[in-house]
Amino acid sequence: MRARPRRRLALIGALLTVAVLVASCGGDTTADYPTENYTWVVPYSPGGGFDTYARGFAEVMAANHLPDGVNIAVENITPITEALTQFYASEDPYELTILPMPAASAQEIQFEDIAQWDTANFTILGSMEENAYVVYVAADSPYQTYEDLVNASDLTALTVERGSSSGLATAVAIRSLGLDAELTFGAEGSQEVATALIRGDVDFIVYGTSDLVGFIESGDVRPLLFLGTEEQRPEQYDWLAEVPSAEDIGNPDLAGAVTEMRIIAAPPNLSDEEVEFLREAVSATLEDPDFAAWAEEAERPLVPRDADSAREAMENQIDTMQELVPQLVEEGLL
Repeated sequence: MRARPRRRLALIGALLTVAVLVASCGGDTTADYPTENYTWVVPYSPGGGFDTYARGFAEVMAANHLPDGVNIAVENITPITEALTQFYASEDPYELTILPMPAASAQEIQFEDIAQWDTANFTILGSMEENAYVVYVAADSPYQTYEDLVNASDLTALTVERGSSSGLATAVAIRSLGLDAELTFGAEGSQEVATALIRGDVDFIVYGTSDLVGFIESGDVRPLLFLGTEEQRPEQYDWLAEVPSAEDIGNPDLAGAVTEMRIIAAPPNLSDEEVEFLREAVSATLEDPDFAAWAEEAERPLVPRDADSAREAMENQIDTMQELVPQLVEEGLL
């Protein structure tokens, strides 16, 4: 009879030991994070600027800043509304994206029925580049200066989907310069837009400084007007050095009015441990000499921001879009 309490104590002790072992082995799944491969969602077609940056960044991050055996697979999903709606709802700590700003905010405002996300609630990890816009024409275009465009009539322009950053920049340029132009939407990506320009299907396009470098260097496309601020003019692009800016032509409000940001983001509602790991990995990649070497070889400028700085810049763009997008929609430009 007296032995029973001892046996109970022994049994309780054994059960506690098992519980501790179970907890230490599998009770906290975030302690071992990450153990799986990542999917990097690019909300544009392959070959364009966002796709190029995402693949370059993912390669360096996977090679140098993730545990051995953990890789990143890039997946292109279009249109933006489908890609970001799926991504936002996943709440998957093994998904990353290159978030297009201000397009994400603009589409959230313009297409609230199908753009099922809150831009401010994405988990912001950093930003790799800020891309000012340029008015481009084909090399053999009859338009030699921006004044030629201003004085022309029945102009045509092309971009990707409605609410895209390039679409916003084109709409703002048409309004600010007073162009008699019709903007068509629906191209698959910047490669298709540039090809249409070279073929003569449209008169001009508005794209970023780093989007059409190959077409510039091949002599097929010519820059006509720089729409960024002087601080945003990339020094490594000799072909852009003498291109007049919006400020030069007396239109300072147009300078930098729409600036594309390539933000690195994860879905909302991740654990603190997951967010901490991802922010550290992204920060280390942004500062990695291998990423700088990739950017130099690919002729892609870098404007790195940490998570806090990227979020602040993004929130400023959200405020701007809340005022600008309804105006452009009302004017029929979006």
